[in-house]
Amino acid sequence: MENGILTEAQQKDAELIQLLLDKIVKKKGFENICANAEGYETPAKIRRGKDSEEYFIPDCTGEVNGRKSYFELGMKTDDERQLVTKWRLLSSLANYKHGKLYLAVPRGHMAFTNRILNDYPIQAEVVKL
Repeated sequence: MENGILTEAQQKDAELIQLLLDKIVKKKGFENICANAEGYETPAKIRRGKDSEEYFIPDCTGEVNGRKSYFELGMKTDDERQLVTKWRLLSSLANYKHGKLYLAVPRGHMAFTNRILNDYPIQAEVVKL
């Protein structure tokens, strides 16, 4: 697993990413799957800004009918501002590529995820893990 902004801070579990891949990405028929997990090609790094050396790495990406979608684990974090920045960026990229941002939410993180989506203009489809 490669570390970008938030990847290390949230301690994303490889098992959760695998569950995301099995329960959502593969079931929905996505192809060209890239995931920040062992056995998969790492998704493209997305720079935070033009002159920034910092970058975000999506948990997973996939394509269906030429439309690229992004998949993220919706988990609580102390660095809410960075999380909002990442989700807004991924949501914008997904819209640009005619896809969607999917937030896969493990048990115990739904209220946090819904609060973020209510407080900020982020277009995402929430899926329970």
